Amino acid sequence: MIRLVLSDIRLQASMWWWTLLCATVGAACSGGSVMAMFSAVSAARAAGDARMVSASIALGGNVVFFTVLAAVGVVASAVGLTLTTQRREHALWVILGIPRHRVRRILRTELVVLGVVAGLLAAPLALLVASVTLAQWKGAGFDLHGATAGFRFWYVGVSVLSGMVPCLLGGWGVTRRAAKTPEMRAFRDLSDPPARPGVARCVLALCLLAGVVGMWIPGLGFELKGGLAQRTGFTFAGNLFLVCLLLLMGPWVLTPLMKLWTALVPSRGVAWHLAVQSCRARATRSVTTVLPFALSLSFVGLFMVMGNVMPGGSTGLDNILVVLGWVFAVSWVGGLAVIVLVGRERARDSAVVTVAGARPGVVTRSMVYEGVIYAGTAILFSAVFIAVAGLTTAIGARTAAVRVLAGLPWATLGALAAGTLATTCLALVLQAARVSLAVAVRALRS
Repeated sequence: MIRLVLSDIRLQASMWWWTLLCATVGAACSGGSVMAMFSAVSAARAAGDARMVSASIALGGNVVFFTVLAAVGVVASAVGLTLTTQRREHALWVILGIPRHRVRRILRTELVVLGVVAGLLAAPLALLVASVTLAQWKGAGFDLHGATAGFRFWYVGVSVLSGMVPCLLGGWGVTRRAAKTPEMRAFRDLSDPPARPGVARCVLALCLLAGVVGMWIPGLGFELKGGLAQRTGFTFAGNLFLVCLLLLMGPWVLTPLMKLWTALVPSRGVAWHLAVQSCRARATRSVTTVLPFALSLSFVGLFMVMGNVMPGGSTGLDNILVVLGWVFAVSWVGGLAVIVLVGRERARDSAVVTVAGARPGVVTRSMVYEGVIYAGTAILFSAVFIAVAGLTTAIGARTAAVRVLAGLPWATLGALAAGTLATTCLALVLQAARVSLAVAVRALRS
């Protein structure tokens, strides 16, 4: 079985390479955040500074939480998309006589191999991440008593776990479906299979919904002893649970949102029509591409809303990056990796359009419009979420929602939105240039 696992990874190396990159960056950022917090807490305890111990745990805990959350979500989505894209190859295994339970075991072994390799590659990078994180904290005014990110053997275990867990979470359900899907359906279906919420996703969604309600009730409806700070803290937690819930249910949130706003665009161009239909038919690919950018923009917006309401809070991007810097790194790398790793599938779709008679310029423009659709969906989702976060936070702070929203640094948010649009479009422009050089018949045969 190991021989088959290694052979399949080698044959699909062009796809697994980008998934490995995404998993390595996620493991490095997650593991490095844990190492930075441990180093800061250890140095503060050695110096006998109880206040700095508490501050390091509070700041480090937030950095670790948001970074790990982003890494798990982005890497798991990328892994799931990679396996879904290979569903025809897996169906061919069944046709050739490999038992379904063995197919499932082979694919899960591949995920373990991927996670271990990503974790080992991330170990030295995690030390760099930890050093940069400590430097950020020092620049923010924290006295870390000379804390440094020195090597400890258990750091390797943290890196390996940071690589394995997202890979297994993202591929567990996909491997189960791959072993159950009738092989002829896998060959016949041209569009992505409809998303179905599994038991684990439903249970987690209910827990997150309970968290939203449980945090919003005291934050919005009661006068608490802690006053404004405690109420806004509850609303912040409720909004955090909300964004996690919405992105967890991405196929049932992002896909309808994408269909809604693209249907309102009054364009009759062939390129735009091709882009819209491609995004709708390849719904899994679309959701996985949108999710990293929607996640990072929503987190930034949530922190800016809190900074605008809390006394002494800051909405500056430099201060927010102290907590969310590695979230940006994981999200942007994950988004670009997803765009690239489905290049073969996109090239096949473009070849079909070319053979049908479309000119090369139409195919190129349609791919650029895909980037616009991805970025537009992420920006629209984050804008709606920021509005909800601003409204609920204003109610908790007993102030006007208009004042909260008007006080946000919209120029900074606009620059981040423009950066998202530029990133997705540039990545697809480069891919369109490569696809235009490919021979259509060869792309269809691959």
